[in-house]
This record gives sequence, C-alpha cells and structure tokens, in this order.
Amino acid sequence: MDILVITGTPGTGKSTLARKLEKRINDSIAIDINKIICKKRLYSGKDEFGTKIVRMHDLEREINRIIQKNKGKKFIILEGHLLCDIKVRNAKVIVLREHLAILLKRMYARKYPREKIKDNIISEAIDYCGENARFNYKRVVEIMSGKNSYSKALAIINGKRTKTKNIDILKELLLVGKKNPYLIR
Repeated sequence: MDILVITGTPGTGKSTLARKLEKRINDSIAIDINKIICKKRLYSGKDEFGTKIVRMHDLEREINRIIQKNKGKKFIILEGHLLCDIKVRNAKVIVLREHLAILLKRMYARKYPREKIKDNIISEAIDYCGENARFNYKRVVEIMSGKNSYSKALAIINGKRTKTKNIDILKELLLVGKKNPYLIR
C-alpha cells in the first residue's frame, strides 16, 4: 500500500487534484481530512473566523485508523491543509502551491473573512505548509497548481520526480499588497 499526502494552503487545488488522481489510479481512495474532522467532531471549538480548532493528536490517531481500515487498497490519497502539521508514516508528500493573486480570487469566491484571507495569503507566501511538511516528512515535493499538477503528481507517485525545489512566492506578496493594501497591514 502506498500513501500520498497532498497538503497546501486552502484554495491551492488539493481536493481537485486528489479526486483526479483517485479516478485515474486503480484501487485507490481519496480522503478529505476536513470531512473526517467534521464527521468525527475532532475539534474543540471555533476561532474568530469560524474555523474549527482541531485536536491534532485525535486527528493523527483517526488518520492511522483510516489507513488501517483501507489496508486492502493499493493507494491511499490523503488531502488537507492540516496534514503538513502531523506525521503520516511512510507517506510521499506533495505540497501544492499557487500564485497569490489566484488564491486571493478563490478565497473571495469562498467568502472568507478579510483576516482569514490575509492569514492564508501570508501562509502561502512564506511557504508555511512546505516548511512544516519538510519538518514532518522525509519525502516532500512542492509543485505548482494548474494544468501540469496532475502529470507532476503522477511522476512523483511513480518515483520519477523526487528532487524537491522550494517554490518562492514571497515576492508576490508585495504585488498583491499593492492591489489590495489591507493584505499587508
């Protein structure tokens, strides 16, 4: 059984990529960690944005249960932004990245509050998910979201792409900030 973790800032396309991979990889299952958090009530409350405060230890334990339950599957795809903050044994990890202007549009479309947008844009700019994933996992590759993300993910799954390079998006923060001054206050 192989395990693939797809993590990244909200709005980078993790769910889309996971579903596409699940359809194309025989005997696979894609699991949205956010749905597990809600279904199993793995949170202790909500923050000022209405975001669930997840009990990370309980989430990690539940993920291990899910993996055991799906042992018969050839391939398990776990996706969610919180996966960069926990450890899933023997997982290959993809950190999906996106340009800040595109993320901004997606977050507006999702009607995120301004402060949550600001936090997520800064998290993407400083590569929060990538840095934490590299701390928690041995095999981490960053790829840009978009047309080529599926083929790049398949290459990673097949062991053809293992070199990782950090994608520098920090400089985009200044450009986004000029168009949207509240983001850098």
